[in-house]
Amino acid sequence: PTTKEAGLDLEIGVWHGLYAPAGTDPAIIARLETALQAALTNETVVARFAELGTVPVTAEEATPAALTEMLTSQIELWRGVIEAAGVYAD
Repeated sequence: PTTKEAGLDLEIGVWHGLYAPAGTDPAIIARLETALQAALTNETVVARFAELGTVPVTAEEATPAALTEMLTSQIELWRGVIEAAGVYAD
């Protein structure tokens, strides 16, 4: 059976994030965010994403705060599954 037929209503997607070491100068984080925002609206990047069957995230989604929110929600979403399986990355 499919996961839905088995009673699991899963929505799984691929996402990526840019991370910097804790304590990184906020000015550097701001520069990285600005560069990311520019890249995600670059015509070449947008076209390449389209070739891969995807689209860049919105400007609102491409911020440190939005990434933190996404990561937190994914941890909560998968916590029960991981704990039930008892499988952890070392």
